[in-house]
Amino acid sequence: MRVKPALLVLAVFAGAVAAALAQSAEPLSYARDVEPIFAKECGDCHGADNPKKGLDLSASKGRAAMVGRPSKEVPEVLMVVAGDPDNSYLWHKLMHTSKEGKGMPRTIFGAKKLPQEQLDLIKRWIEEGAQP
Repeated sequence: MRVKPALLVLAVFAGAVAAALAQSAEPLSYARDVEPIFAKECGDCHGADNPKKGLDLSASKGRAAMVGRPSKEVPEVLMVVAGDPDNSYLWHKLMHTSKEGKGMPRTIFGAKKLPQEQLDLIKRWIEEGAQP
């Protein structure tokens, strides 16, 4: 029996789509998905040695320091409101829309935005309940 190339391509494509949907259905976790971003992009300033604003994002400490905790700059606003990025101070800092302080992360040349793919992932993590 000979399989037509178009059917083969369609079958491969359908399998790839199914795999992507299955992967995206799995909830994001801080340790697996978000912590590596913060370690790379924010660890120089918010690491264990002398974390700026007292926000320690070093291994296994970041989520506990942010989820349900007040921000240092605006204590009446929580750093991360699980399920609600729009009311999360962290989200506004990352989007550079915070009315207090400067956008994050910072470089010697000023604030920079994270790549959109990383921002989307962090937002989705918050929306899904900021799971460990």
